[in-house]
Amino acid sequence: MYPIFMNMNGVSCTVIGAGKVARRRISALLCEGASVTVVAPEPMPEELVQLKQPKNSELKYLQQSYSPSCLKNAAFVFACTDSPELNSQIVADAREIGSYAASVTSDGTDSDFTLPSFRTVGGITVAVSTGGVSPGLSAAICREIYPNLEEYAEICELQQQLREQWKEEISDPEKRREALCALSSCEMLKIYREQGAREYLKHVESLAGKTVPSKKTAILVVSFGTSYENTREKTIGAVERAIQQAFPVADIFRAFTSGMIIRKMRRGGIEIDTVQEALEKLKKSGYTHVYCQPTHIMGGEEYDDLCADAAGFASRFEVLKIGRPLLFHTVDFPALVNALHEVIVPSEDTAYVLMGHGTTHTANMVYPAFDYWLKRCGYPNVFVGTVEGYPTLDTVLEQLRETAYQNIVLLPMMLVAGDHAQNDMAGEEDSWRSVLSRNGYQVTARLNGFGEYPEVQKLYVQHVCEMLKEDKK
Repeated sequence: MYPIFMNMNGVSCTVIGAGKVARRRISALLCEGASVTVVAPEPMPEELVQLKQPKNSELKYLQQSYSPSCLKNAAFVFACTDSPELNSQIVADAREIGSYAASVTSDGTDSDFTLPSFRTVGGITVAVSTGGVSPGLSAAICREIYPNLEEYAEICELQQQLREQWKEEISDPEKRREALCALSSCEMLKIYREQGAREYLKHVESLAGKTVPSKKTAILVVSFGTSYENTREKTIGAVERAIQQAFPVADIFRAFTSGMIIRKMRRGGIEIDTVQEALEKLKKSGYTHVYCQPTHIMGGEEYDDLCADAAGFASRFEVLKIGRPLLFHTVDFPALVNALHEVIVPSEDTAYVLMGHGTTHTANMVYPAFDYWLKRCGYPNVFVGTVEGYPTLDTVLEQLRETAYQNIVLLPMMLVAGDHAQNDMAGEEDSWRSVLSRNGYQVTARLNGFGEYPEVQKLYVQHVCEMLKEDKK
């Protein structure tokens, strides 16, 4: 067997059968962007109905018995029925029309290819095959290898960033190739493991050559801010650290947009930059490429102010980009719902109430929109309200009275669990908790800002990644 990794984006594949093994094949193919036709006599399994299908893939289900005509136009055929005889016939029929085929009941001798066990973490995929002789052994080897993949994925991400940078900085292709190969030497990998990414990057400079002009990249993480120290580093700080880990070739800086919070912190001896102050310092420090990533939930007044402040510096950097807040494009809403799947769960007796800030800005529409997306994604027991916008707490109470929920979990729909969360949501008097309690509900308040959740942190990282990719186009 000749090992090969293939780009399956748009490739036509036909899977015969819809059992457990077939569903694994279907899911994996869709994740890689394939166009998959499933042929099976039983109705479409619920697992496939609920499958979150990537937007660039395509799934077609034909509820019918197998016939050779089902294989028309298929580049790859997967015979996944529980009948060895039928699977062998499917492979033979596929070969007749020039398609490649594999049978799940074969040891590999009468298939055109076998499917290895594999694990993927970030940009690293490791596949192990025994040529169909022992799938269990392949899986066992993958399980042993898997714990080491996260470290290699981090190194791979770092090298990808360096590769893109060196395309601009090292004009000699041979010198660039040698430098890239040296990145994975035993010595360099040892430095990464024992001393971390920052020391690794210091050694990278010598590989590129001291005379190579290096662009100085900064990522300015812009937050509304909070004066609550106990939540600041657990939320804003956590997002900044996640971005730093994902982009170690860049330097990370902090700025707040709330003048009130900045003044309060300065009175306490803590210096925090405004956006303009931060950009001025970055310019004086010689940074040429600056990417501003807001941690705001929506594109409201604070985001508008960020864009206006940055506009005055547009001509002073080679590159100055602004990323989007957490909820901005349509795709951001289901992404956030998925990121909260361990925080909120469907329940028949417990409702979740998310308290957002709210605003008179038109961007307030993200709150009712997010409420809609929660219910569309299978969370009818989650309700969104705001302190200063719509929906209000009264709106949420009206919705709750139409249900049978007796228990309520209160959560802040904010990056940090600051003043609004600790007082307006969970305080002793006239808070959302006290109002809901007076209405007969058993209320639990959780003081966790969105910034504490690793899956939400990943969304901000993804926004930075998309901003950087957009810059390279």
